[in-house]
Amino acid sequence: MNTNILFEPMQIGNVELKNRIAMSPMNMGYTGPEGYASEESNAWYATRARGGFGLIITECVVANPYPWRGSDSLNPLLCDSQKKYRYLSQMADIIHSYKGTKVFMQLSPGWGRQGHPDMLHEGIASGAPSAIPMETDLRNLNHGWAKQFKRMGITLIDEVGGIEKFKSLSDEEYEDVKAMAFSYLKKNAPEFFNAVKGDTPRELTIEEIEKMEKFMVEQACAVYKLGYDGVELHTPHGYLLHQFLSPRSNHRTDLYGGSTENRARVVTNIIERIRKKVGPEKVLGCRLSGDELMRGGLGHEEVCKLVKIFTDAGANYFNVSQGSYENPGAGFAPDGENDFTHWAPGFKEASGGLPVITPSFINPETAVDAIKSGMTDIISLGRQSIADPYWPAKVKAGRYGDIVKCIRCQQCYMNLFEPRWIRCAANPTAGFEKYYPELWQDDGLMDVRAKKFMDKREGLPLI
Repeated sequence: MNTNILFEPMQIGNVELKNRIAMSPMNMGYTGPEGYASEESNAWYATRARGGFGLIITECVVANPYPWRGSDSLNPLLCDSQKKYRYLSQMADIIHSYKGTKVFMQLSPGWGRQGHPDMLHEGIASGAPSAIPMETDLRNLNHGWAKQFKRMGITLIDEVGGIEKFKSLSDEEYEDVKAMAFSYLKKNAPEFFNAVKGDTPRELTIEEIEKMEKFMVEQACAVYKLGYDGVELHTPHGYLLHQFLSPRSNHRTDLYGGSTENRARVVTNIIERIRKKVGPEKVLGCRLSGDELMRGGLGHEEVCKLVKIFTDAGANYFNVSQGSYENPGAGFAPDGENDFTHWAPGFKEASGGLPVITPSFINPETAVDAIKSGMTDIISLGRQSIADPYWPAKVKAGRYGDIVKCIRCQQCYMNLFEPRWIRCAANPTAGFEKYYPELWQDDGLMDVRAKKFMDKREGLPLI
């Protein structure tokens, strides 16, 4: 198999990537208390950098001036004050120490209706464009989610006759099952119940939206100064910025609702203001769902209009996603691979040919075909990079049989909604990287100045 195309350099704005393999943004919950980057955060990213990824896109880092950002259960990495900057800067330095690996920070104002009040401010509802609660249609679960339900002792899907039978329930049949399912989850799995049945959010005022826009711009500009090579705005799969974009979740009648342009306004404002401050060459991207995959939601045709709007505003690359919490099975956590690539040509055309990143790959031949076909420019690995952080290095060496493949069991996703750190059924070291420095330490990759210093250790007395 010829995989050379995966290792060709790629230019985005003023940044050259050493290859076309990126690590997808994933909130792993390894963050330290109060949203600081932890030793485990650094070891986690360092291991993937050592594994050969040309680009690492960080987890969704929350930049929100309000305590209603929501969902403390995920313990997100925060970029909300100067107190966090030194830790974030160190994380970028660590990633950069590995043979030209680049890092973009994915920045977000948070969960909106997909979240819940901050634990320290439970009386303040999570803010959203409109006061419309989120509710997952359980028929949108897939085989991986069904497996995790069973692991947790939730047998409802099996009792109905299996996941395929469950997915085929009529609306009338589903209403009876849903009532029973939600009642069971609320009693026996409250963490997961809170993920599928949202609180009613509070509708944001224009003053709050403007403050949020200003804060996002300030933090994004700070991110470049902290040493990150680019910023990616987190606007996909049902989170707060996506909620402004979608007619399903945005019923406003003011300048932030109604037309496509109005619903896009909050993101357009952020892009334009960042670009005005940092100039035309800095990398500023946007992740968008190719389709929300929900009735009355954001469809692909309108998404392509948004791509054009954001390109005109100053975005210079796009990252593809799909779905939302309301459709997690066919959405951003499918059972198979390469489920997102068919949206990429629409992004390419609407943006006038800007670079496009497409996720959800397992096998190198599938990744090669996606790029060779011209459908996408950069492939990214999410769950597969959890299962095998050395996927790029193994592919480059032709060691395809040594790749540890993601089995799409969804354990990592389900762990997000449990009181535990994420673990991987295929990779027992995931989440323990800081305890295994051999996973990420390599003198051959060490910064030259650090190596010279370390070489001078010989002969020193032990203290």
